Amino acid sequence: MIPPYPGLAQFNKPYSQVMEWSGKEINELGCVMFPVIAATLLNPSVCERILFTGALLCVKNLVHFHLMAQYRYHTEATIECMENHLEEFHCQKDVFSRFRASKSTKNVLEALKKLLTLDKQEERESDPTWNNLSVAAKRRRVDEEKTKIESEIA
Repeated sequence: MIPPYPGLAQFNKPYSQVMEWSGKEINELGCVMFPVIAATLLNPSVCERILFTGALLCVKNLVHFHLMAQYRYHTEATIECMENHLEEFHCQKDVFSRFRASKSTKNVLEALKKLLTLDKQEERESDPTWNNLSVAAKRRRVDEEKTKIESEIA
């Protein structure tokens, strides 16, 4: 959620729920994308620093290319600058490839979720105090286990 600010667009839906973007929405997204990602990746740990720097460079170059593409007129200098931004984007884009969810990744995650759920269920059945719990307490414990499993998978 972005708080209201003069000149800053308010989006009707979360980013992940938008199926089609209009030209105006793309332009508005381009204006906020880099600052949002920079704020998200603000304090990386030592091991995350290289990944975060690559992600920021990738997004920065994509946003700069996009904003320059909106110019009404181009000179040799602007075209060269756009080519440089595009080339840098392609050099850095691999930083996101490990986060791409393919069908095989989704299948592996579903299998992992089933395995973790079965493990938790076996733990409950072997716990002698499980049968003494009330229905509400059992429901809370199952919900807590589901939350733990989802956080492990994430």
